Formats: sequence, structure tokens, C-alpha cells
Amino acid sequence: MVAIPQWLSTQARWEELRSHVGEVGQVAASVVDGDLHRKLLDPANYSDELYARALSPLVRFHSADPNIFYLYTMVDRGGIPYFVLDTAASAALRTSRQLVASKYMERFDLRKEYEDDWLQQIAAGKTYVTPTFEHDDYGDFLTAHVPIYDSKGQYSGFVGVDFDLQYYFAEEARFRAIAIGSLVAALIVSLVIGYLVALYYSAMHHRVHQLYDASIRDSLTGLLNRRGAIDAVVKSLARHEAINATLLVDIDNLKMINDIRGHATGDAVIALTAEAVRKSSREGDECARFGGDEFLIFAPDCNKDEAVEIAKRILAKLSGGPMQLTGAKFSVSIGIAVHDGAHADFGRIYRDADAALYQAREGGKSRISVFEPSNDGDSLTDRETSKESQRYPLPFGSN
Repeated sequence: MVAIPQWLSTQARWEELRSHVGEVGQVAASVVDGDLHRKLLDPANYSDELYARALSPLVRFHSADPNIFYLYTMVDRGGIPYFVLDTAASAALRTSRQLVASKYMERFDLRKEYEDDWLQQIAAGKTYVTPTFEHDDYGDFLTAHVPIYDSKGQYSGFVGVDFDLQYYFAEEARFRAIAIGSLVAALIVSLVIGYLVALYYSAMHHRVHQLYDASIRDSLTGLLNRRGAIDAVVKSLARHEAINATLLVDIDNLKMINDIRGHATGDAVIALTAEAVRKSSREGDECARFGGDEFLIFAPDCNKDEAVEIAKRILAKLSGGPMQLTGAKFSVSIGIAVHDGAHADFGRIYRDADAALYQAREGGKSRISVFEPSNDGDSLTDRETSKESQRYPLPFGSN
């Protein structure tokens, strides 16, 4: 009555844990810049600066989850894995563990008892989670390996996550003690165990979602970052086939503000602009900080007049006097592109909005410019023909 349900429960908990570790690996792979990682696969491209850039998002991800022991990436060379990135190599990693970093392109030799077709499975696009835990001098781990792809969809190595099992083993020991004491009340104890397990893994899944949300958000403004914006716009285009508008908002002369008044003032300018973008947008619009000084608004079911009104609201919110305390003054330029959702893709709508933004800046900055297609129906791509965009000067006193 007790042994069989407990054995089945243990197997279920183990498989659920393997599934969770696989999800953690998938999130880790999503934060890797596949293009940078592909460059590092060739040692001729290696530099400390490139290595640090590629490693930075993984370090932030590792620091956010205390259950991750090791986090690294590898490449398969003729059936032999070699290390590429290792978060233990970064002084910015926040962990209480004593880790030893693997060197760039250091060979990894798997112990014979753990050998199987894992490299072939990863190369085939599968998420590979070790069927049982692995033990070494540092502890016991469950490991997930997930393929990395660049922007062209090419396989560019894989990420590895060694998940610490100490908490899991402690929980399993507690479950065994409960099982011994449940000989009299087996049914009640089994229900309690099931409830505790459900709570434990519910918290695990919630944590994964939190980590994913953090990976697609800009830390300064709270808006979507570039990765999150592209994903949101692509999904929105799939849902909305009606007319839609894309606005690009660019802070004029942000570099000059940073150079003259310091980066603290520059960050304040970015935060104020983000707040104006957020409050001027409609419910359902996707807002993002798309670059250092550039913001994107994707407005589904929005025509040109409505898009211009959004842009005017942004200019109005930022048209007051100098910023408090610093006294800095700044302005923004806005480019707008409107498309039929049934024939739009992200590359096209961004290119057209960027062309309109270029015209707004050329027209004296602190302006709104709307992209208009050329007479033959092609999108405006040549900067020299950007005069076809409609310009809307700021109706307030611009600086």
C-alpha cells in the first residue's frame, strides 16, 4: 500500500524535475546572442571584449537563480565537446559557491558511465536532460543541454546548465521519512505529499516565468527590450491583419547630454521619455526601448491619424521646460509607418519607420514624420528619397 505509491510518486517527481531543468536550459539558451556565440566558435575571432559581451547575459541569468551551479556553453568538434563560455570566468557573477572556470576551447571529457548519444540529440535540435544525476567532486547535478541558434537559424553550439540537487535530495529524504511514518495512514500522507510536491513545482515554474520576463525587459525603463519587442510584434502581426502603425521615437542628441551633463542625467532623460511613451500609448500597444536612445511603439488596428495623435501626445508631454534639478533640456524626433497587417513583416515596418525617423531628424529634429510609399508602391528605402515622408512640426515652442 505504501511502497508502490511512493515509488510511483518518486518517479513522477524525478521526471517533473527533469522537465523543469530542461525549461531552465531553454530559457538560458534564449538569452544567448547566437550571432556573437557563432563568432566565438572560431578562435581567430576571439577577444576578451567579445567574450565578455557574449558572456554578460548568461552571468545575469546565473546570478538570478541560486539553484544553478554551473552555466556554460559548448561546441561539438568531431564528437568531442569544447567549452566556449563559462559564467564562472566572470567577476560579476553573484554566487556563494566556489567555482572553477573552464578555459575557452578547453576540451571536455565525459566519464564513460555517462556516455550516450547526447551530442547527436542536441545537434538534431532536441533539449537533452541527463536521464539520471551525475556526481563529481563538486556535488550532484542534473544537467540540461539546449541548442543555440544564430539569427539565420544556424546551429551554433549549445548551452549547458548544471542544476544543484541538494535541495531535491533533502526533499526526497524528508519524503522517505514521511513514508516510513505513514504505514498507518498511508492514504492521508500520500495526499499531503502530493500537495507539497505540487506547491514545490508550481513555485519552480513560476520562477522560470519570472526569469524569462526579466530577460525580455529593459532594466532602466521596465519596457520591453529589443528581443522582447521583436517577439511581441511578430505575435501581434499574426493576430491582427487590419491596419497597424509603428512609431520610432529617438532622443535628439542623447550622446551630447551624456557628455556634457553626465550619464545620470542621460538616464533621467531616457526614463522621462519612456514614461511619456508609456502614457501616450493606447491599451494593447506594444512599447519597447529598442536601443540606447530609440523607443518603439507598435500599435495594432491603428491608422495614420491615430498614430500621429500618439506622437503628438509624446511631444506634448516632453515639451515643457528644463528638467528639474539638472536644468537639462531635450527633445525627441518621431518616425511613423502605417501598414496593412496582412502584408507586413517586422523587417519592413521597422525599415519604413526608420526612414521616416531619419526625415524627421533631417527636418530639424523635434518633429513627426510619416512614411509614405513611393509612386510605384515600393517602400521608402533610399535616404535621398525621404522627402516623400510627411512632416509634422512640433506645435509648441521647440528648442
